[in-house]
Amino acid sequence: MTSETEEDRVWSMIQKQRIAMLTTEEHGKLVSRPMASVARPEEHKIYFVSRTDAKVGEIGGSATVNLGFSDTHTNSYLSISGTARTSQDREKLRELWSMFTEAWLPQGPDAEDVALITVEPEDAKLWDSTSSSLVYAGKVLKAVVTQKPPSGGTVEEVDMRGNGAAPKETLNDRNTFEAYEEAMKETEALGASSLAGPAV
Repeated sequence: MTSETEEDRVWSMIQKQRIAMLTTEEHGKLVSRPMASVARPEEHKIYFVSRTDAKVGEIGGSATVNLGFSDTHTNSYLSISGTARTSQDREKLRELWSMFTEAWLPQGPDAEDVALITVEPEDAKLWDSTSSSLVYAGKVLKAVVTQKPPSGGTVEEVDMRGNGAAPKETLNDRNTFEAYEEAMKETEALGASSLAGPAV
């Protein structure tokens, strides 16, 4: 059985979250906009169906972009840098077309103002603060009492051109609950009850 690589984790997060903050440069300024993505790991590409006024370069041109994804349930965050190319590849547009796309672009994949943005990821940075919001809450309470910032978790830099690092182990549900209880016990031992304010 092949173990999951960090590159696999990056693609998995993209497929689960789908909505990306796409950042481009416009007139010397960085501008971000939320867009629905279609990840195709087997093609090593991330697709966006948009209008031709999306400002990601002229048709047939390319531009350096950044994609930001977040999963607030697991406190995981992903930043991808790569090259975007804008085209009107009708065959690909029809392949990627869906009911969701139709809702935003009712004119259909053959309309003159519909474009395809293709991003080829080059590098990614994956922040994995913790495997659970529950554990993170315990760490925050402890940090308030000790006046020491909570652990920021791990940050993985991933070469998306095929040289990803090995994955780290994650906590299962039982270990997550035990980690939360441990954090809470340490908080109580440090006098967390004072956070509630003076007794009346």
